[in-house]
Amino acid sequence: MNKQQIRQLAKERIANMSLDERIRATQLILQRARAFLLTTDAQLAAFYMPISDEIDIVPLIRWWQQRGLPVALPRTLTQEKRLEFRRIIRLEIDLQVGAFGILEPKPSCPLVTPDEIDIIVVPGLAFDECCNRLGRGLGYYDRFLKNLPQRTLKVALAFECQIMPRIPIKPNDVPMDTVITEKRAIFCPKR
Repeated sequence: MNKQQIRQLAKERIANMSLDERIRATQLILQRARAFLLTTDAQLAAFYMPISDEIDIVPLIRWWQQRGLPVALPRTLTQEKRLEFRRIIRLEIDLQVGAFGILEPKPSCPLVTPDEIDIIVVPGLAFDECCNRLGRGLGYYDRFLKNLPQRTLKVALAFECQIMPRIPIKPNDVPMDTVITEKRAIFCPKR
């Protein structure tokens, strides 16, 4: 399968999940994610604001903040075709509707450099057993991930139905260090 066919299959699989299945799976994924994050010594975590077919990670963002740890969220700079991350304090105050209708930090929020990010939770449509990621095809995250220091932990949260046998990769694609589903955690093999 090519990337477009895999994207379509992943979207169909997610759409075919019942609301109850999604809620149950999301709760298990968030529980696993919290347990995993507790094993790290990360301080600043970069998250994303989910859209309709993505796992609702807002409870995870709030949990991180309740632990007194800093959070950064992406702003999409469409003219430059890139992401920048900005530190937020309160989701209710610091966000506005941005590119593609996604909530993002206001420009007044402090800019975060890639070197400051200890862990980044990355969205994606599909993943494979080697932690390769397939996004929506615009390359925003791949361009940003390439600028992160090696030590930054790259984590994806996904429904098990988003795990594919193989994702075709190109040199600019950046794999995750781990992908957490409702059933397991997949760790990136040493490359």
